[in-house]
Amino acid sequence: MAEVAPAVQTYEEQFPRHLGPPPVVNYTGPKLHNSTKPVYNIELDAGAFRALWELLEAEAKHRYPTHDVVPGARAYLRAVESFRRAFWAVNEAPVVPETRRSGKRLVRTPRRS
Repeated sequence: MAEVAPAVQTYEEQFPRHLGPPPVVNYTGPKLHNSTKPVYNIELDAGAFRALWELLEAEAKHRYPTHDVVPGARAYLRAVESFRRAFWAVNEAPVVPETRRSGKRLVRTPRRS
């Protein structure tokens, strides 16, 4: 009888740590995050594209208040722009809903003493 190999049980077994993102040397993080030179092309299926895009949008939104000073926040924003450009170049953008204003205006009245 043939032996069946055990299924992968942990994240580290399926995705070895040494093959993850390369380490960032001290004081090179800002330079790394400010780099805008296109380097990598990757292929993602639609589900992976959507999942990654949602994560990037959430993280960019969370870090947005620091985008003027933190290079990592600017890198997230550039990633969001890239994902949006890639998706909406192929798909039709939805119509922006008009904001309805009510006909009522609030009128301030002086306080009664």
